[in-house]
Amino acid sequence: MNTATHAAQATPASAHIPGRVARLAALGQNLLERLETPLFVADAQGTVLEANPAATRRIERRDGLWLDAAGRVALRQAGRWVPLSYWAQALAGGQELTLPLEMDGGGAPMQVSLRGMSAGDGIPAGFGWIVATIERVSLSRADTMRRRFRFTQTQARLAEMLCEGMRPTHAAEALGVKISTIRTHVGQMYEKTGTHSQAQLVALLHAV
Repeated sequence: MNTATHAAQATPASAHIPGRVARLAALGQNLLERLETPLFVADAQGTVLEANPAATRRIERRDGLWLDAAGRVALRQAGRWVPLSYWAQALAGGQELTLPLEMDGGGAPMQVSLRGMSAGDGIPAGFGWIVATIERVSLSRADTMRRRFRFTQTQARLAEMLCEGMRPTHAAEALGVKISTIRTHVGQMYEKTGTHSQAQLVALLHAV
């Protein structure tokens, strides 16, 4: 057995681990960059450690996300910027939170999902990470009608009943109101949608 062969056999398997880790890290980085869903990783103080291009673009536009001078991220909530670190304690121990995300440009409603990562997830002890992903909110048909036509909650429920073929008298019974109240709601729904009959209204709502 020559020296080179002996050295190769004597090399412990652990010596190949750094190379494998590097390859996995490169693969993870490549997948992160290709991911269309905005995703970033921050520490417990809210300092961004890694962000894919989709999240970086949102940060640069201040589209629901903003970085302060120290590189700490804040989320747009109810008209103000709230530091990500505000939720760090609630995320301890692998907890998850889903919060609405306010966009300056309007458009489809978005939400941010936050997940705490700790030592149990392979993170060094005493060092917590927060993984954040931003996704479009999946609205029910009732929620969509409320947003699009400014229906009240009762009107949205009534609209669903009418779309299911329920007669106004039966809808009144189901909602526990008088038929005159149903007629008032339907009249207001005509005004909000620009329709002039129940058939037009139902056809429009089915298209939502």
